[in-house]
Amino acid sequence: MARNGDKRAKRPEHLRISRLAAADGAAPQTPGVQTPIVQTTNSAQNTDAYRAVSLKVVSGGLLTKGAVVFSSDSAQFFVAKGSAVAVYNARNGEMVQNFSAQGRRAAVVAVVAGRSARHVYTFSADARARLWDADTGAQLGEWALGARPEHAAADPARAGAFYVVLRRRQRQKRRRLAADGARRHTVSRVELGAGAARVEELFRATGLAGLAVRADGRWVAAFAKFRVHAARVGGGACVHHAWAQGERVSALAFSGDAALAVGDWRGRIVEWHCLDDGAAGGADRAVVRRTHHWHAHRVNALAAAGALLLSGGEEGVLVLWQLRTGARDYLPRLGSDIVGIAVSPDATRYALTLRDNTVRVVRAADRALESQLQGLRVAEPTNAQTTGLAVHPATRALALGAEPGCVQLFDAAADRHVASVEVAAYNRVGAGARPHVDRVQFSADGAWMATADARAGAAALKFWRLDPQTQRYRLATRVDAPHAGRVTALAFRPRADPPQCVTTGRADAAFRVWELHAASGAWVCRHEGRFRAQHARGAAYSADGSTLAVGFGGAVTLWDARACALVAALVAGAATPRLRAVAFVGASPYVAAWSRARLDVWNMLTASLWWTLALPVQSVYVHPRAPLLAVAAYQLRGSRTASVMVLAPESPQPVLALQVPGGVDAVALVPADVRAPADAALKPDPLDANSLVVLSPSGLLSVYAADAAEASAEAPAAAHRSAMDTRAFASIFGAQPPAVAADAAPPASAHVRDAMRLVRAAVRASYVDAPSHVLPPVASLYAKFASAQLLPSAAPDHAPADSAPAEDSDADMPDAPPAVPHSHPDLWNSDFYASMRRGFGLHK
Repeated sequence: MARNGDKRAKRPEHLRISRLAAADGAAPQTPGVQTPIVQTTNSAQNTDAYRAVSLKVVSGGLLTKGAVVFSSDSAQFFVAKGSAVAVYNARNGEMVQNFSAQGRRAAVVAVVAGRSARHVYTFSADARARLWDADTGAQLGEWALGARPEHAAADPARAGAFYVVLRRRQRQKRRRLAADGARRHTVSRVELGAGAARVEELFRATGLAGLAVRADGRWVAAFAKFRVHAARVGGGACVHHAWAQGERVSALAFSGDAALAVGDWRGRIVEWHCLDDGAAGGADRAVVRRTHHWHAHRVNALAAAGALLLSGGEEGVLVLWQLRTGARDYLPRLGSDIVGIAVSPDATRYALTLRDNTVRVVRAADRALESQLQGLRVAEPTNAQTTGLAVHPATRALALGAEPGCVQLFDAAADRHVASVEVAAYNRVGAGARPHVDRVQFSADGAWMATADARAGAAALKFWRLDPQTQRYRLATRVDAPHAGRVTALAFRPRADPPQCVTTGRADAAFRVWELHAASGAWVCRHEGRFRAQHARGAAYSADGSTLAVGFGGAVTLWDARACALVAALVAGAATPRLRAVAFVGASPYVAAWSRARLDVWNMLTASLWWTLALPVQSVYVHPRAPLLAVAAYQLRGSRTASVMVLAPESPQPVLALQVPGGVDAVALVPADVRAPADAALKPDPLDANSLVVLSPSGLLSVYAADAAEASAEAPAAAHRSAMDTRAFASIFGAQPPAVAADAAPPASAHVRDAMRLVRAAVRASYVDAPSHVLPPVASLYAKFASAQLLPSAAPDHAPADSAPAEDSDADMPDAPPAVPHSHPDLWNSDFYASMRRGFGLHK
């Protein structure tokens, strides 16, 4: 057993946190040579900053698992997304509600609408059924089923009753005997009422893949590969039938004339009549069959709409069958394969679920498109996105390379598709090479978009201009083979006239700066840089656009953005792994650089490595304006649970930490208001001004936000309230108890303390000519500036004769702020210095 002194040595590598900083008053260090010194942080401030957040919205996700479910009044439809359920308006496709069980991560496998328009039932993978209020999202009931449900449908003959396909528990010996790995199921009738759920088993089968219930509730059917199972229920008895189908079954539904329609992989639809004739059960039950054939590929979905039978498949055509007359009609050119069909209870709307993660609601009268719900294209399993999440500066929509050759803009909070840009066209029919979007980035004002795509090893860089009339991006410049290989980074230079963009390439070990040529309107290459023949991975500009940071190998190189001249190289150590990306953290003097195994944060004021996190990094998002960064990492390599942290650059202590089961592909911080100031996220709770968005491998977008932000928003205002405000308030309403002690100094963040150490040398260092990312905050300069303007005076030995007595003075009236020593209260409280305090940000 290890002793207590050996516990730190036994700590896993991925949990080790090291903090390196420069001591107070230390001389500037040589880039690449670091002196490890333990940093003293404000632990009380970090404790107050750590706040709980809750899951607000689950958007995106895969819409193609099956048909959607209409409410009983046909005004809304429900879609299961992971562990949540989203409610959409059928007329306009807008999301009106999103709810999930608190603290539960079990996926919802089936959704059934209640008889009331406000009620909806969900059946989850945790073997539980729940009743919800669709208007408020409140959970009204919960029942344990005893087994995992696979499919569910309501019993039309009885309220609160359902037919559910439950997964049977298999013994280890029987699992070995199942050569095809098919699961054993039971079709049961489940009654959800007061108390526990009542489960009545109807019949057993193996590998059931679908469920259908007749309109009168007397027949229940399910299929499994080449067999169709049907059960006649009612009268206290259940008669089970099993029929063999000549071809593999792909869909089934009960038509309007009480016949069972079965679709197979050959595109045929077989009607089974005379189900109610006779009572003998078994596999040899005689039925009357009638075959219809139009589809060239398998039938993916079937649904009954009065006297019509709707079918859809890989052709992307909705076929409407009039089974009595044999006539049929078509709704063609839907754009993708049909995987699900739902008919509203009043038969006025058809909801078609398409393979491209789209739900189209069509009016039954004229078959016109009424609304459309476009999901996140990355939810398709074949689309592996590598662009991460980029936030559009104007609309706050998330941009990512989802569908092959396209960039999608998606509003995660509203669960709405905003726009789609086809970056590279390709032939969608055939097995040719498909393009893949590697990088996407926007300029600070959103007027330009840069994309990097590749197809069969050939890369292309494209610049897109936003058309103010149509609000669409149009191609302005195409550059073939901007680097020898793929483009590994894209970054726009802020405050640049004309606009500039930097790209990096791994194969040619160089970065190139592209600039807009004013005369021709095309982008041309202006500069090129290399560093010791190292691979270039990652590039970023400072907030003022004066400095360019490029990652070469394991080093962070700093370049003069105007002259493209190397200024410094920052190296953490000889064994530093290759960097994946670099970024300036907002307008702060910190630069973040990360690889697959660690995250480093550098302080530009001292040219030193400020702190390091050694952990398997999956994704990092650096806020472009606020000093915040979100990090997604796995606790152990190969683990399915990821940790998501929001950190401030001053300390490795997380401001926010979450555990996300199922893994994380990318994270992002989306501003709540695009007009918010850049320092809005410096509040104790960073999610007062930003929402945390987490993208899962299945395409789900989880939006986290703080519940109560009133206390955190009020604290900074109270801390910085000036004495002038208190005096005016006390003179009108009377003396009030002070919020803090009179001798307590206002709390200062680590960034402000670091900057105050350099205020004494402000004039000598020519801070006016220095880049903005190395300047201390303006508010920290006010105290020194005001003290220099107020002349000191000697304290009198005795009070003047005409002064007021001590007992007449206001004891509750506070003195001037202790941070600014002065000897002229009348000058301090003048309008001139009050306006200066407002200008320096010390007056709210």
